[in-house]
Amino acid sequence: MRTFLVALLLNLIVHAQPAITASDAWIAESGADGTAAAYLSISNPTMYDIYVVKATSEAAGKIELRDGDKSAKDITVPSYGSLELTAAGPHLMLMDVKQALKAGENVTLTLMTDGGVTIVTTAVVKAR
Repeated sequence: MRTFLVALLLNLIVHAQPAITASDAWIAESGADGTAAAYLSISNPTMYDIYVVKATSEAAGKIELRDGDKSAKDITVPSYGSLELTAAGPHLMLMDVKQALKAGENVTLTLMTDGGVTIVTTAVVKAR
């Protein structure tokens, strides 16, 4: 019985963690080269740093994680904090954009962490 109660308590603690969220997402109109940069804020109210390791969207063949002008393996969001993705820092680069992204359109972005957490947000396309 004690083992059951401990397992139940641990399960409640794990599932009681506040949700990681993304907000204020936007994408610069796609260029002639078939790429577009995406910017957003990620909020991490948990007690652990999170690492975004992948991003996808139906609007692009692939999304590259970037840190400034370089490719990045992951994007770290500190515990009890947030991170704003900007052109000079970490951001997402949509590659092989399937059709030109025009101002006013909405694009769904899905981010995944190394811990298996999925963060879905909608980004509005803005004029360059």
